[in-house]
Amino acid sequence: MTLTNWAGNTAFQAKDVHHPVSLDELRRIVAASPRVRALGSGHSFNHVADTTGELVVLDRMPDLVEIDAAAATVRVGARMTYARLAPLLHEAGFALANMASLPHISVAGSVATATHGSGDAVPCLAAAVSGIELVTADGSLLSLSRGDADFPGSVVALGALGVVTALTLDLVPAFELRQYVREGLSTDALDHFDAIMSSGYSVSLFTDWRDTRVWVKRAEELTGPDWYGTR
Repeated sequence: MTLTNWAGNTAFQAKDVHHPVSLDELRRIVAASPRVRALGSGHSFNHVADTTGELVVLDRMPDLVEIDAAAATVRVGARMTYARLAPLLHEAGFALANMASLPHISVAGSVATATHGSGDAVPCLAAAVSGIELVTADGSLLSLSRGDADFPGSVVALGALGVVTALTLDLVPAFELRQYVREGLSTDALDHFDAIMSSGYSVSLFTDWRDTRVWVKRAEELTGPDWYGTR
């Protein structure tokens, strides 16, 4: 069976796909492979994770979630998804400052590709990273933390530096949001684009060229029956 990305529009060329179950096994695979790439949840719509060599998928690696309440950080394994992580953080009284819009996306893959999340006042998902652990080309382990000279270039590296095995993420106190869906945004309303996009913690626009919808996530009530002409 051909391995494809989530959308099914990209078929991977790798001759072998490995599913290591331990860090030691992953290190052996990487060290023995002349060309290897890591594949996350496969949400990218391009060939960024493709290779004619070998793929490693970390979906069978041990779970890792270590919350440091005093430091307000969490250390997570590369297989972790946002859907699995968010409830654990909420139960402990924490949250991530920004989230992926799709729950099945892996945290490590989102970080490596600078996945954006949504909202004009919050940075991309990679901004939460304060520490990164990876297996380099010879099978060695490398750990970098915010403040290290090589740290900035290691976070959004598109898998070029090695296979990420764990990340440490900054946390914020848990919070709740409401989502409002407004329909019928007119072209004229886009004269107020900046005001619309800054009207919530997270704002997204969707259009099929017949109707434009606005999704607004915010803590406060979205008041007014005629919000920028929408219904």
